[in-house]
Amino acid sequence: MKIKIGDREFDAQLAAETVTVDGESFAIRIVRHEKTLTVYVNEKPFAVQLPDPLPEEGAIELLVDAKTYAVEASGATAAAPRPKAARKSSATATTGAVVSQMTGRIVRIDVKTGDEVSEGDVLLVIEAMKMENSLRAAEDSKIAKVLVVEGESLVVDQPIIEFE
Repeated sequence: MKIKIGDREFDAQLAAETVTVDGESFAIRIVRHEKTLTVYVNEKPFAVQLPDPLPEEGAIELLVDAKTYAVEASGATAAAPRPKAARKSSATATTGAVVSQMTGRIVRIDVKTGDEVSEGDVLLVIEAMKMENSLRAAEDSKIAKVLVVEGESLVVDQPIIEFE
């Protein structure tokens, strides 16, 4: 199958636990939490938010680690119907959000609701395995809501910050 991301096109072959892109194989694992996926590529996590509603065909916009990508698949595997999106029962806290990709503890929050952030700005710091990890903005945006507090323990896939 062919996958087009922005103006770049890749050859891809999907298998149960691997994907081969332009001849290079990657181990993949996907954990789903409502409309957000954590996609582990060679055990490196990426938070992927699916559009709502999920279109039946054509390009889709995916939010990957708070950055938007236009993605389109074509070819034999892409022709298979996509799973129907679940009916939305209520507003979800993960729309336009960053979710935790690790367990840890919030040691510092550098933003508040209404703040404008630029790509690369530190949003907060998470301590995990005795190391401090800075969560940075993937693109210019505005903070809609901070969903955590300093000292809070995080679990994987927990929503952290919503963006407008």
